[in-house]
Amino acid sequence: MMSMNFFKNIKYEHKMFMLFLLIHLVVWSVIGMIRTVLPTDALEGIYWGSLQDFGTPKHPPLAGWLTYLTYIIFKSDFSIYFISQLFVVAGFFYVYRIAKYFLDENRAICSVILLEGCWVYGYITGYYGFNPDVILLLFLPMITFYFIKCMEENKPVDWIKLGLIVGISFMNKYQTVLTLAAMFIWACIYKREVFKNKYFYLSVLIAFILFLPHLLWLIKYDFFPLLYFEGEFEDNTILKHIIAPFIFFIVQVSLIIGSCLIFGLLKIRQKSEFKLIEITKDKKTVFLLLFTFVPLLIHILMGAFGGGTMRPRWGFVFWYMIGIMLFYFFPTKEITKDDLKYVFKSAMCVMLTIFISLGTLLTVEKNYRSRYNVPQVYNDMKQAWAEQVGTNLKYFGGYIEWTLPLTIYGKDHEQIILDTNGYKNVWIDENDLRKSGILVLDRTPEKVERQVKKSCPFLEEDYQINPIEYKFTIWNALRQPREYTIYYHIVLPNKN
Repeated sequence: MMSMNFFKNIKYEHKMFMLFLLIHLVVWSVIGMIRTVLPTDALEGIYWGSLQDFGTPKHPPLAGWLTYLTYIIFKSDFSIYFISQLFVVAGFFYVYRIAKYFLDENRAICSVILLEGCWVYGYITGYYGFNPDVILLLFLPMITFYFIKCMEENKPVDWIKLGLIVGISFMNKYQTVLTLAAMFIWACIYKREVFKNKYFYLSVLIAFILFLPHLLWLIKYDFFPLLYFEGEFEDNTILKHIIAPFIFFIVQVSLIIGSCLIFGLLKIRQKSEFKLIEITKDKKTVFLLLFTFVPLLIHILMGAFGGGTMRPRWGFVFWYMIGIMLFYFFPTKEITKDDLKYVFKSAMCVMLTIFISLGTLLTVEKNYRSRYNVPQVYNDMKQAWAEQVGTNLKYFGGYIEWTLPLTIYGKDHEQIILDTNGYKNVWIDENDLRKSGILVLDRTPEKVERQVKKSCPFLEEDYQINPIEYKFTIWNALRQPREYTIYYHIVLPNKN
């Protein structure tokens, strides 16, 4: 009875906000269950977490730890999709808290609901599952919120929280530094005295202490995860210096179309003029511009100077204040209950559209990334190994999108040598590998040969590599088949 009375006493606006969070959590948690295997990012996280180390071949260890811990506790794919959306919803809550510094209550709530039209929060998180980018969707708004609190109130407890959050975020992904760049620039312009504040240095110290284990790990292994990032810029043609940042920019713009659409429909409903406020050097104006566009501009400059491959989703995590900016820079009339309901319904329509699009894709696609026939491939590879070797198969190697599902879902949970494109695996003992042998899988005979040589540097130069063709079939959710051809080679154990 008390709980019912409590709910009745909640303001209508807050009920709508809570309902939005609940619907988002449920809808985007269940969409992934159309798949038969987890997304590659989640499988990588499980594997990296199982290594129980302070680093991975690509990122700091936090995402791996959380993914692995979630998976071994709940032992279900659904738990991975659910924790992903828990982070998204928690991020929404902190965006709301940020919005309260810039907007009134109703506009603050609407600014969060508008994010449903930003397809990183639905389509991307639904397709890629749990990964370091999803974690940033929570931690970047948290960092921003506590930075505001520190600047406004200068309380020691907030500085401590900021240091903890920054340190933990750095243990997730190096991109955190781009938000710190925006913080630094804003402080230099409006709050230079902060650099004389002892609590600022306490916050920096806390963040450094939290990041120190990973830093020591990086030093121990010669910063080899940075080779992954370097590998993204290997295709360094003149044209790439122009095309890469251009495509990055275009995709960033496309990301926020849904949010702008919802906002535009609200303006039309209110018959409110589409007028941009006068851009001044006001602290709030500069704050919003810096925290959104400095990270994106740095990415574009990296692409312009570095060339190579720029992944557009590197910039997706920095759009968490797009709703706030729309309401701040393009003022609306007062948001009534009916307006709030209209925004909510519009967001639900956009959500439904994106949900149907992703659901249709996952239903009809005949792709090994989502419909991998793990039982057949796993059993056939085990049988091929048994016929040649007779001992237990301990190591898989080669293309990670073929091997990761086998090692995660496989009965014996074999170890795996990760794809060696630009980085190494420091967790494999070469002597043990030599004695145990390895089965290497990849998409072509040439790639199998290359992977064998990279995975087993101890092999003689004249070692014969004869990849064996292997075919298997996958079915989409409509039971329509597609045949795949891959290749494998068995490096026999060497007992000498």
